[in-house]
Amino acid sequence: MHPTALFILGHAGVGKSHLTSRFVCQQRMQQRAWCVLDKDVVSECWSGPLLQALGFDPHDRDSPAFKAHVRDLGYQSTLRIARDQLELGLDVILPGPWNRELASGALFESRALGLPPPTQLRHVWMELPAPVRRQRIILRGDPRDQWKLAHWDDYIAALRQPDAVVQGTIPVLDASLPLDAQLAMLQALVA
Repeated sequence: MHPTALFILGHAGVGKSHLTSRFVCQQRMQQRAWCVLDKDVVSECWSGPLLQALGFDPHDRDSPAFKAHVRDLGYQSTLRIARDQLELGLDVILPGPWNRELASGALFESRALGLPPPTQLRHVWMELPAPVRRQRIILRGDPRDQWKLAHWDDYIAALRQPDAVVQGTIPVLDASLPLDAQLAMLQALVA
């Protein structure tokens, strides 16, 4: 069986990291291990210093400056590490928005992502109402969310469901469902 790269997708505050952690724990009890590669964790040691060196807020992860100078490096770093794990035969789970990769179609092609060709790509889009997401973002208290919260109306107005979600290419997971139902959906996706 070829290794799997599971992309847990969605806008900020839907619960991607939380669901990922619970899923990995559940899978471990079933004797299946996953390598978790959260783009924010992969890039957190260098993204802030890079932004600061460029004269920007080191806590930023949503402004035009971040998107122009740092965003792609974080995703490329994550995919590079994923490639190594997949080549070793390990399954990888990648929580994050992955918006540009979705829009370009690269998220559906192993080669376009730089991943080994036999990798099984799986995707799920998490959905949750904006007011609930905003409250979750406030509660997590991450300084990297300051720009998003300070510009909330503009931030929300710019968000769209990716075409692949609208067209039904990627299944939608209702993040307001009980955790067991969410885990069951992921389990079915990677079975």
